[in-house]
Amino acid sequence: MFGKAIRLFLLLIGTYLFLGVVAWLVPDWRVTKHVQGALDNGDMAEDYPAAVIPVAPDSQDAYTLDNFTDALILNQCLLLRSEGWRSMLLLPRYEDDIHQYVNLRHVVDGDTASGWTIHYPRYWHGSTYLTRILLAFMSFTSLRYLLYVLSTVLLLWCFLRLWKYVNPMVALAVMFALLMVNVFVMQFSVQFVQVLLLAIGGMLWLSYHRQPSGKKTALLFLTLGSLTAFLDLLTIPTLTLGLPLVVMVAQSDETDMKHGLWSVLKACLWWAGSYVTTWVSKWGIATLLTGESVFADAYAQAAAWQEHGGNYIADAFRANLGMLHWSYIAVPVLVLAVLAMIGYRRGNWYRVVQYAAILAIPLVFYLLLPHHSQHHSWYCYRGLATTLAALVMMVGSLVDWQRILETIKRLKKKNDARRATHTGD
Repeated sequence: MFGKAIRLFLLLIGTYLFLGVVAWLVPDWRVTKHVQGALDNGDMAEDYPAAVIPVAPDSQDAYTLDNFTDALILNQCLLLRSEGWRSMLLLPRYEDDIHQYVNLRHVVDGDTASGWTIHYPRYWHGSTYLTRILLAFMSFTSLRYLLYVLSTVLLLWCFLRLWKYVNPMVALAVMFALLMVNVFVMQFSVQFVQVLLLAIGGMLWLSYHRQPSGKKTALLFLTLGSLTAFLDLLTIPTLTLGLPLVVMVAQSDETDMKHGLWSVLKACLWWAGSYVTTWVSKWGIATLLTGESVFADAYAQAAAWQEHGGNYIADAFRANLGMLHWSYIAVPVLVLAVLAMIGYRRGNWYRVVQYAAILAIPLVFYLLLPHHSQHHSWYCYRGLATTLAALVMMVGSLVDWQRILETIKRLKKKNDARRATHTGD
């Protein structure tokens, strides 16, 4: 088992390096042409444009697109060859202004005399590699539309698969949770869409493997954890763990509470172990090949995040939970609670405990990274999609749907009999 896991992990790391090399080989002029087009078309006119409701300039809310990080990614795409092959691992970008779209314009125009280069080596930056490769063939606007169409098709496919082959309840719970965190904003952002695609991929895989073995499940979450570390810039990483876990529990035949909890915990450990090890692998490879201490950079940033971090815990929870429209969330939860009281499903508390454990995953993330979660709550809150899906499934698991249907049929018969009696009179 561990031999397979190690081989798979090494294959993933090799794939990341290969994609980095492919991105490095892409001609600069092709990338520059398409980034220039994005600026000329107004795709990068500000760092934080509102997707729906206009807000004050440079402010962030639940409807904000993260052009700041998308512009940062494009900045790195343009400079990926600027320092030779070392750039592939160190990820340089140009800085001159607090606004990333301004920095990006300077790079495109060649006006970089007054600025400086910043290395950003601690992440794998798979988003930069893939974006640079795609920009060799299409404009940034086309790339955004491609990601939107792809994610929409996969969301629809996932919904249909879950409805037909897993459980209609889990299909509705997952889609409801994603709607409550404004999934459409994620679909238009290069930085957000990748965790969404990974989460959908995990759920689809589970829908095709109704009762996967423990080995297959472990390898799935190992893959998801590693790919998340490769693609994500610490935005909503727990989404790729939480939503597949909700589906895994929904289709499981496990009825023992301890075994059920252990299966959830094992999946979390495989995901977390792979996620952390992928990060550390980048630090080791980059330090070894470039001579620049990426470990020192990562430690300095972690220390900065954790400075006075304990003071941010309450603020992190308040800020992220405050992004949700709780009045809309309360309606389906209360309806399910009423149905549970009418048709209570006995002996299903093992499911409640499993979903409760999954529900807490985003909250643990806020607890571990309170400073980051508080300052970036306008996108970190989307991790609560896991909490919402698990909450709906937790309450819904207490409903005896067969009993509810029988009650509805009984009431319908009584109503029909009453009408017949009234007609006879």
